[in-house]
This record gives sequence, C-alpha cells and structure tokens, in this order.
Amino acid sequence: MLLLKHPNTLQTLEVNEFWLRDHCRCGECLNLDTNQRRYDILDLPADVKPIEVKYEGIQLKVQWSDDHQSSYDLDFIFESQLEQLISRRSKSTILTPWNRSIILQNERHLRFSLPKLISSDEIVKSLVESLVRYGIVFIDDVAPTPNMTELALRTVFPLMKTFFGEMWTFSDKPDHADTAYTKLYLGSHTDNTYFCDAAGLQALHCIEHSGSGGENFFVDGLHVVQELQRRFPAAYDLLCRVEVPGEYIEKGEHHRHSAPIIQVDPLTQEFVQLRLNVYDRAVFDTIPQAEMTYFYASLRQLLKIVRDEEQQWSLKLCPGSIVLFDNWRVLHGRHAYTGSRTMSGSYVQRTDFLSKARVLGIIE
Repeated sequence: MLLLKHPNTLQTLEVNEFWLRDHCRCGECLNLDTNQRRYDILDLPADVKPIEVKYEGIQLKVQWSDDHQSSYDLDFIFESQLEQLISRRSKSTILTPWNRSIILQNERHLRFSLPKLISSDEIVKSLVESLVRYGIVFIDDVAPTPNMTELALRTVFPLMKTFFGEMWTFSDKPDHADTAYTKLYLGSHTDNTYFCDAAGLQALHCIEHSGSGGENFFVDGLHVVQELQRRFPAAYDLLCRVEVPGEYIEKGEHHRHSAPIIQVDPLTQEFVQLRLNVYDRAVFDTIPQAEMTYFYASLRQLLKIVRDEEQQWSLKLCPGSIVLFDNWRVLHGRHAYTGSRTMSGSYVQRTDFLSKARVLGIIE
C-alpha cells in the first residue's frame, strides 16, 4: 500500500499500488479520445511497484518498476476513492419516498406539457429530475395516437425493444399470454420480472375508453420497502436474500429469471429495485421446503403494505396524458373495466434512463 497526502486538504489516503498503476491516465494507458483502456491487466507485471514517488503541487509523479512513468492529479485519486461512497449515497438524498397523501401534495411537479417539452431542454431536464425524485411523471397535451405517444417519449428517451415491440398497443384481445390483455383487475406489480434486466421505465397512454372502471393505481416501492424494513426487519432481510423466479411463456417465447424481490446496493445497502409480480411467478424452487413458511410470511407482510389504501395513488388515465414511471421502483395496477379500452405504451432501458440523468447532471 502507498500512503498519499493531499497538499491542499491535508487528507491522507492509502491506495493499492497495482490499482494506482492500473489507473494511469496518460495517453499510452488510456485512449484519450474514447476514454477506454489501451491495455489488458495481464500486460502489467503482477509485482509492479513504484520506484520513485514525488509531489509537484497537486500532481503525483511516479516512476514504476516496469519503466513506465505516470503523472496523477491528486484530486482525481482522492475524489475517486474518498467521495465514491458519498456519491453513491448522494443519489438517495434526491429521492422522495411517497404515499398517497405525499404525492398528491407534489403532483404539480409531475406534469409536463409536450409542446413545452419539445421546445425546451430545461423542461426535459425538469422532467428527468422529477422522474428520478418521485419515480413517476406525466406528459400532457399529447394527441391520443400511438404515433404521437412515440414522438413524445422519444423526445426524452430512446425506446427499448422487446418481443412486444418498441411500441405496443393493447386492449382485452389476447394478443399475448399476459393478464394485462384482459378486462380483469390487475394488482400492483412491476413488469419484466422474467427478464434478466427488467425495463427501467414504462410508459402508458390511454388512447380511448368507452366504458367504465379501469382506474389505474400506483405505489411507491421505495416507500413500501422502507416501511417493511422499519416494521418487519426480518421479512426485509429475507426478501433481500431469497431469489424468486419469474417466468413468461407463449408461443415462440420462454423467459425466466431469478433474483431477490428487494435488491439493494452492495456497498451502501440502499434501495435499488423492487421486483414484485405475483402473476409472473414461476415454480418456486430456490429454497428448501423447511424455509417456505418464513418466505411466505415475509411476502405476505410486504403485500399487505403494498395494498394499504394509504400507499395507493389511484387516478383515471385519460386520452392526452402519458404516464411514465420507474419500473424498478413504482408498482402499477388497474381496476377491472367495461367497454372498449385501448392503451399504447413502451419501455425504456434502465441504463438509458440513468445515462440521461447523468448527462443532465442530475445523478453521478
């Protein structure tokens, strides 16, 4: 280990010598055009050591045993290490957990007009900020057609292609083996629990509805998980640990994936994803039968919080308004309906959502 001292802040930091050599930022080691490494780890000697170390202001000069010379910005080294955990935690400070009463007080922050969105980069940034903070936003003043729905979404994000397509339109016609393609009640859930990487965002737009019912409801999984951890810590721990398989089968498609219902950051232990869909559960075979009682008891405690009326924000989706929500955080469902109802929608990959937020300086 090499002990470094920042000349301005007087902070000290121990760094691994191989890590330091691996993070040389010179043009020989890093392609400065693509920001990609130029070498393989095996190109470096396993026992590489600093032969000479000296400070020149905030620059650290190192002569290495492999005859390479490196110059490091000490701010880069200290920020990448000391502030790494802080920056990972800082994302949680811009998240607002909500239940029904909280979100109703903040609904004004969730509404964005499509004409303004198209004409202003600042409005786009505000939408993404609200999406990060609350996990849900609405794009209003959209003509109720699939084409205009697509145009509105592509104003902010690229769309994710799945076997449903990039854009999909659905009603009660059984085009896919999915409960959404019925008129039945659909409880709170997240989509794609059967995918290795579930969609990051989901969009829904009611194109037309000639009957009654069909109100949608949304639940903040972040708030639910915090409540579970506070009230039933043993259930929280179990649902962070036990892998639950999800599965989707139709002609020409068979998707299956297992992961915990609650996923947390391995470094900070903070919330990352709620993966909850009682409809898409596969045969549950990931734990011994002797542990099933504890699992089902824990799942029931989670579901009771999800179904608490105070957790659920219910509203009627009307033609002209797209709802866009974080599928890793916000659960959605709908009441049964009558008559003819057509919905248009799409997914956005998680990586594209987070990339947009980083480019706009909302998260790190």
